[in-house]
Amino acid sequence: MNFAQFQKPQRYIGNEWNVVKKDHAGRIKICLSYPDTYEIGMSNLGLRIIYSLLNDFDDVVCERVFLPDDDFAAFFRNSQAPLFSLETKTALKDFEVIGFNLSCELNLTNFLDILSLGGIPLLAAEREKVIIVGGGIANPEPVADFVDVFFMGEFEDSAAAFVEVLRKVKDKEERLKALAQIDGFYVPKFYAAGFNGAKYSFEKKYAAANFPIRRMFVKDFNNAPHPDKWLVPYGQIVHDRVQVEIARGCPNACVFCQARAVYRPYRERSIPAIMDILRKSYENSGYEEFTLLALSVSNYSHIEELIDESIDYFKDKKVGLSLPSLRVDDILGRLHSKLSSIKNSSLTVAVEAARDCLRDKLNKKIDLAKLFEAGQILRALKIRKAKLYFMFGFSDETDEDLAAIGKFLHELSYKTRLNLNVSINVFVPKPFSLWEGEKMDSEETLLNKRQIILNHAPAVRYIDISISSIKKSIFEGIVSRADRSFSRVLLNAYRKGARRDSSSERFNWDIWEAAMKEEGFDWHFCLEAKTENHPWNIIE
Repeated sequence: MNFAQFQKPQRYIGNEWNVVKKDHAGRIKICLSYPDTYEIGMSNLGLRIIYSLLNDFDDVVCERVFLPDDDFAAFFRNSQAPLFSLETKTALKDFEVIGFNLSCELNLTNFLDILSLGGIPLLAAEREKVIIVGGGIANPEPVADFVDVFFMGEFEDSAAAFVEVLRKVKDKEERLKALAQIDGFYVPKFYAAGFNGAKYSFEKKYAAANFPIRRMFVKDFNNAPHPDKWLVPYGQIVHDRVQVEIARGCPNACVFCQARAVYRPYRERSIPAIMDILRKSYENSGYEEFTLLALSVSNYSHIEELIDESIDYFKDKKVGLSLPSLRVDDILGRLHSKLSSIKNSSLTVAVEAARDCLRDKLNKKIDLAKLFEAGQILRALKIRKAKLYFMFGFSDETDEDLAAIGKFLHELSYKTRLNLNVSINVFVPKPFSLWEGEKMDSEETLLNKRQIILNHAPAVRYIDISISSIKKSIFEGIVSRADRSFSRVLLNAYRKGARRDSSSERFNWDIWEAAMKEEGFDWHFCLEAKTENHPWNIIE
C-alpha cells in the first residue's frame, strides 16, 4: 500500500526503530490499542510496557493498532478492507486477542470505531472468536456489552497467567471461563447487574467466577518490567521523550483524586534499577529527552541522589531531563540547586484552589507563600515557565474562591515574571476517589462559576488560561458513574456519528443527548449521586 497518499503516513508504516516483528506461525496472536491517533497512543507508557512484556514471551506475537485519521479511515470504509496492525499489516479480525486501554471516557466511540473498521462485531455477544480485553478503566460497566473480559488493575504480575490460559485453552468460551477464575479478570457476561430502589446489585451467573473482582497491583515494583528498547517513531508524538517510571501510586490523599486510589499502594524503584533503565533506553534509542515519571516525583525518597546520578550520566550527552509534578517545598529546599543543571526544567503545580480554606477541604497541602518564593528561585535559575492546575465545581466553594484564582495568577506573574500556562478544570467525581459519592454541579451552576473565574482572570500576555468544556466535563461525569445500561447509549451515539469526543471540535453533545433520550437513560440521575452504592462496587 502507498501510505504517501494519506496525511502523516508515518503513523501507519509501523517499521519504527526497536519494533518487534515475529512470525505468526505457532504463536498466540495479540494486538494492543490505545483508541486514539498514533501520536497520542504512542505517548501512553502503559501500552509500551505491555507491548514489551508480552513480546518477551517467545510463543506470543504482540502488535499494535491505533485510530486511523479521517482520510485513512475513509479508505477502509470505502474499500471494505479491514483495518490492520502496524507491524505485519495483519487484519484485526485475524488476532486471537485485542487489548484496549479504556482509561479515557472520551475515547469510547474511538474504541468502537477501531472494532468496526477491523470488521469485528461491536457487541461481545455477537463475536465468535476474537476476545476483546479492556484495561485501564475504573468503572467497566458503561462498556460491559462490548468487552469480553476486563482486567482490573496493573497487568504486569498477571501476564503469565493470562498467557498460560491462551496456551492451554483454545475455545473462546472456555478461555473466558478460565480467566474469570483468576484474580483481576472480570467477564461481564458471567454476572447479572441490576438496580432496585436506590441500590445496585450483582449476582454470579457462572458459579466458578470470582466475586467480588479484586483490583490487582504489582507487589515488587522495583523489578516490574519496563521497556528499555524504546520504540522510536518516525514523526513527533505528543510526549516525544523516554518516560521512566520511578514510582507508582501517591502517598498524598487529595480527596478528589482517582489516581491515588487506583494506583495504591505507593511504591518506588531503586536508584540502580532506574539508572539501568535510563542507560539501556538511551543506548537503544538515542533519545535526547527523558522524563522521570511519577504522580509526585519529589515524593521519591531519594530524589536528590537520583538527580545527581542522572545528571552525571547525561552531562556529556546533551540530553534533557524533565521532572514533572515537583512539590514547592522541595524546590525551596533540597532541589533548587540542582534544577539549573537540568535542561528545559519547568515548574508544574496542581494548586487546585487559590484560597487556603478550600484547599484544606481538598486536603491539598500547598503553602502559596512558598509558591511565590519558588517562582522567584526558578526565575533566578533562568527557568521561565510554570504550569498551574486549578479546579472548580466543588459543592461548598464560594464566589470568593473562584474570583481568587485570577487575583492569585496576577500576583504570581507580577512577582515572579514567569510565563504561566494555566489549566482550569471542572471537578468530576470519579470512582474510587474519596469523593466518589459527591454530587456533580449542574450545567447552569458550572457556567455561572466559569463566568466568575473569567471575569476576574488577568488579561496579560504572560498568562495563558484554558478552561475545560462544561458539556464535555458533564459527559465525562456521566460515563464515569454510569451503569451497564449506558452501553445502549454508546452504541446508539456511535451509530449517529459520535466520534473523537476528546476533540473540542468533534464532540457533539446533541448526539449524546438524543441517544440518551431515545434509550431512556436519565443522565441527571448519574450526577446526583443519590444511590446507596455504585455500579463499580463489584470491584474490590
